Amino acid sequence: MSTAALVHVVVSGLATGSIYALMAISLVIVYNATRTLNFAQGEMLMVSTFVGWTAHQWLRLPLPLIMLVAVVAAALLGWLIERAVIRHSIAATHFDVLIITLGLSLVLRAAAVLAWTHDEFPFPSFFADRPIALGPVRVAPVSLGIIGGSLLLMLALYGLFRGTRLGRAMRAVAQNQRAARLMGISVERVYSASWILAAVVGGIAGVLIAPVIFLSSKMGLVAINGFTAAVLGGFGSMPGAVVGGMLLGVIENLAPLYLPSGIKHSVPFLLMIAILLVRPSGVLGRARRRKV
Repeated sequence: MSTAALVHVVVSGLATGSIYALMAISLVIVYNATRTLNFAQGEMLMVSTFVGWTAHQWLRLPLPLIMLVAVVAAALLGWLIERAVIRHSIAATHFDVLIITLGLSLVLRAAAVLAWTHDEFPFPSFFADRPIALGPVRVAPVSLGIIGGSLLLMLALYGLFRGTRLGRAMRAVAQNQRAARLMGISVERVYSASWILAAVVGGIAGVLIAPVIFLSSKMGLVAINGFTAAVLGGFGSMPGAVVGGMLLGVIENLAPLYLPSGIKHSVPFLLMIAILLVRPSGVLGRARRRKV
C-alpha cells in the first residue's frame, strides 16, 4: 500500500475515532456524576438527529439551524429522561439504573421505528464531496470536518469543566457526592446538567456522523463503540475517552488492510477484551483502592 493511501486510511480512522470519542465523553459525563451507565445514549443521539432531519424536510432550514434544532431536541430529551425517570430512581442501585437505561434505549428505538420507519435516509452534510489534495494525499473534506468539529467541541468541554462554576460542581460531585452536598452543591441539579450535557454532545455527534453512515433507527449502535473507547482509554477519564476513541477508530480502519476483511466489526470487542486482560484500568485510567 502506498503512503498516500495509508494516510487516507489513517485520517478516515481519526474521523471515525472522533465520533467514538464524543460518544465515550458523553457516557463518561453521566458516569462521573452519577456512577451509572447510560445505555440509552445512542438512541438519544439517533432521535435528536431524526428531529433535525425532520425539521430540514418540513422547513428546509439551513444546516446550522438543523444542528441547532438537533441540539435543542437532545437537551430537552436528556432533561425529560432525567426528570421523569432517572430522578425517581435516585435511591435505586446502579445496576437498577443500568437496566432502566437499557429499557429506555429499546423504547426510544421502537418509537423511532414507528415515527420514521426502518429505512435509511440521506442527511445533508456541512462539507463538500470533492476530495482535498494535500500533495500526493487526497483527503475527504467530511473527515477533516468531523475531526475539526470534534476537537473544537472537546476543547469547549475542557473549558467548561475547568473554567466554569458548573464544571467545578460536576467535578466535585464526581469526586465525592456527600462532600459536594455539604459544600452547598445541588447534586440533583448536577445530575440534570450532566444528562443534558451528555445528550447535547451526542446530538452534535449525530449530526456530524449522519451524512457518512446514513440516518436510520440503527444509528444508535455507535454507542457500543463509544463504550469500548471509554473502556480502552480508562472509564471515567475524559482524556482517556479521547485517546481511546482515536485509537479505536484508527485500528478499526487499519485492521482490514492486514487481516481478513470481516474482522472490522470484531475489532472493538477484541480490543476491549485485550485491554481488560492486560490493563483493566485502561490506557490513561488509574486503579483505585477501596477499603471494605
